[in-house]
Amino acid sequence: MIKQQNLVKSSFTLLETLLSITLLALVIGGFSKSTYDDEISSKNYMLLNSLENSFDTKDYDKFTSSNQTIKLIVNSETIENLNVKKYEFLNEHIKLIKYEK
Repeated sequence: MIKQQNLVKSSFTLLETLLSITLLALVIGGFSKSTYDDEISSKNYMLLNSLENSFDTKDYDKFTSSNQTIKLIVNSETIENLNVKKYEFLNEHIKLIKYEK
């Protein structure tokens, strides 16, 4: 009878240990993922700030530029063609387009 109680107790201890290791792995995995996302968000924020500064100083080196004609229709009557310059920035997280007359 005492041997059987020891086996039950050992099985329960083993189950507790496996459950604790699994829970610990999930917590560590969650924290490592959240810090990675924060790092990407921080880099994107710094990049957007840099792009905004480029707009303010009209320094468009980081952008691809092209000329484009835009057709405007006002009140279904007036048609106006505008020649604009299109500045575009693309990467895996950000797509930014600016039109300038």
